[in-house]
Amino acid sequence: MIKKFLITGLVLSLFLSGYAQNYYRISGEYSIKGKSETAAQLVMGKFYYDKNEGTIIHENYFPKKETWITSDTSLYQIIDGAIATRQTIPDFSDFSIYHMVLNNQLDNFGLEESDFTLESVENSEGMVITTWSPSRSMKDHVGKIMISSKNKNMYGIIFFSTEDKIIKKQFFEDYVLAGGLTFPGRIVEITYSGEKEVYQVTTYKNIRVNDTQQDQLYHFDPANFKQGIRAL
Repeated sequence: MIKKFLITGLVLSLFLSGYAQNYYRISGEYSIKGKSETAAQLVMGKFYYDKNEGTIIHENYFPKKETWITSDTSLYQIIDGAIATRQTIPDFSDFSIYHMVLNNQLDNFGLEESDFTLESVENSEGMVITTWSPSRSMKDHVGKIMISSKNKNMYGIIFFSTEDKIIKKQFFEDYVLAGGLTFPGRIVEITYSGEKEVYQVTTYKNIRVNDTQQDQLYHFDPANFKQGIRAL
């Protein structure tokens, strides 16, 4: 009887453990500060992402109220309850920070399940530095990627052009624990365009995981909005 009880308890424990790690939904607040040589900008809002829906929703409330929704290969701009514009874009939802955090892939930027190949691994000052090369079919379009991680958290990533020049750097800082997941509270991005550098700092707060109280905020159906679409 005791043995049966222990086995039943073990099975239940494993089941609950696996269930608890089924991360599928994440939300929070963000602020984006951008700065170039000629201008500065601040955007504030809330984000919602459900990986089963595959839709990324950004609700901006500053400097103006508008919602940007990424769904498959479409980017919608919603203003005053109507679809103002729709753009066709590549489907990059699987490489969004929200998707990678939910799937515990941020430490390698999801490259393990991509067309990139791990070329080298180095250890330096407590960090693991990996270099990833694109597949032969992609080499004419994208360059290599270098990633540094520490304590299984992404620290930095560098994107290279096909000419092996640095085109972008990102640094992930101030990690917080939310619902059993670690999420970077601050991301610093530097984009290089010729001799110019464009800085962007994104901060996150009030991260919620597997929220079941506000289902409607994670769902998007174009049919529910007025169709004032202007395709771009």
